[in-house]
Amino acid sequence: MTLFFFFAITSATEKLGLRRCGRFPCCGTGNVPVLVTCVSRRFLLFFIPLFRFGKRYFVSCPNCRAVYEIRKDEGRRIERDPSAEIDPEKIFRISGPPVRFCPNCGTRVDPGSRYCPSCGRKL
Repeated sequence: MTLFFFFAITSATEKLGLRRCGRFPCCGTGNVPVLVTCVSRRFLLFFIPLFRFGKRYFVSCPNCRAVYEIRKDEGRRIERDPSAEIDPEKIFRISGPPVRFCPNCGTRVDPGSRYCPSCGRKL
């Protein structure tokens, strides 16, 4: 008698909904709703998902499109509480253009600039 076991490991993406983030470090955009996404791996046995592992949480800045990963403990808190806001101290940038924006007027400035070319504020 021969037994066959079919198993697989696949990727899964789940949208956790819109959450507010205090302030994005890349360009200063803040207090706007952003989509939080959870990416994980799933173990399937006979095409039935048994469990998920390797969860990672992501959010993207709506202004400059920089992508941030959310720390695992913060991601779990956001996943459990639909009204939770993202703590900007618990996200870190993983990709996106090296651009900056003036926190005073919102003008795009060069990454090496010390002053805003539009309003003159020190950066």
